Amino acid sequence: MIDLYVGLSSGLKASLIITLFLMIILTVMGAKVSKLKTNDIPGGFTFVFVKLVEMVNDNQREFFKTHWAKFTPFLFTILLYLSFANTAALAGLTAPLSNLNVALSFSAIAFLSIQISAIFIKKPKQRVKDLADPHPAFLVINLIGEMSTPFAMGLRLFGNLVSGSIIAIFIYSIMGFLGIFVGPFLHAIFDIFFGVVQAYVYYMLLTIFLSMAVED
Repeated sequence: MIDLYVGLSSGLKASLIITLFLMIILTVMGAKVSKLKTNDIPGGFTFVFVKLVEMVNDNQREFFKTHWAKFTPFLFTILLYLSFANTAALAGLTAPLSNLNVALSFSAIAFLSIQISAIFIKKPKQRVKDLADPHPAFLVINLIGEMSTPFAMGLRLFGNLVSGSIIAIFIYSIMGFLGIFVGPFLHAIFDIFFGVVQAYVYYMLLTIFLSMAVED
């Protein structure tokens, strides 16, 4: 196991660390929340976590008419992972999405989750009808769109991280010694603001496409 971990790229190692971290945090938070009584008011980080879950639940109800409870845990996990992955550089880790393979895996996640969910909920026959709407001649075009959109979503994650790094390096090279002083500010913009925004964009796009695929 150790040899396998050592042989992984820095991006994949960071991905495993983030995944393990989230598993521990979510397990601890789940245990704390499960002990709360109806009239109890959570405090500290537990309160923040509960409010975050409520916000995500409310957001999902706006898109899913009947199936929001099925998809919210999955989509919330995606949002958390991407938020931490896109800001991993602040902890000295390599951003997992800077690895093209990791980014493309999110293309696969988007494509498979949409198609499998639609097939199970709407059944294969209805799914084919939806893809052939408004005319059977559009089936091939719609299939291309079903594949290209998730692919673009993964590349978007990769491209934004790489472009942000390039811009930061370019600014450092221009500013020279002054880059030492503006460095923390730049990282706050590129690593926190842009990283979290891109995580939210992917989360929202996946929410929209999933809801369109499974809801009438």
